[in-house]
Amino acid sequence: MAEKIKTIIVDDHEIIRDSLVRIISGDQRFAVIGAFENGKRAYQFVEQRQVDFVLMDVVMPVMGGIESARLIKAYNPSIKVLLLTTFSDKKLIVDAYRVNIDGYILKDISADDLIEQMIKCLHGDFILPNQVAHSLLGDISKAKIYDFNETEMRIIDDLISGLSNKEIAEKLNIGYGTVRNYVSNIYHKLGESDRNAVITKLKRIKRG
Repeated sequence: MAEKIKTIIVDDHEIIRDSLVRIISGDQRFAVIGAFENGKRAYQFVEQRQVDFVLMDVVMPVMGGIESARLIKAYNPSIKVLLLTTFSDKKLIVDAYRVNIDGYILKDISADDLIEQMIKCLHGDFILPNQVAHSLLGDISKAKIYDFNETEMRIIDDLISGLSNKEIAEKLNIGYGTVRNYVSNIYHKLGESDRNAVITKLKRIKRG
């Protein structure tokens, strides 16, 4: 029998939290190993236990979902983090995407659809509410949310292809120092300092 997906639920409303625990525990593929009322407690738990999946509210006291997700992803990028909210806010989704969260769904989702979206998330899909998916993914795929300029977009393609800064400079016929400055700016916009992490995130953005 396949090992169950170790899941934690994070929501400051007890009724919602308990309902989510019942729904997810009812699917034999998942094991709910914790339920918490704020993002700080969720992050502390992740530091102590193996967790595969975090289903978390956005707005909570002490620590909200986006900040908690940022910490969780920094601690262990392989953990899937799916945010729950009561409203469809494009800025909120962009903020979530920028910290490498795996998706965002509305709280009025049905039980069956929730499980389906969680499984898709585990398979690598970026989850979005249907009503905003097309317009937002268009922005993401073109990297508009990061305000990359034309030269940065050309350099991004070369970074994804595995070219070094020196090779990019030669290909684009610009100075090595100029390329280095552009690459540094790309790192800053993505909130990353490691080249491998940057390339991974860029591939995800281009994939949309």
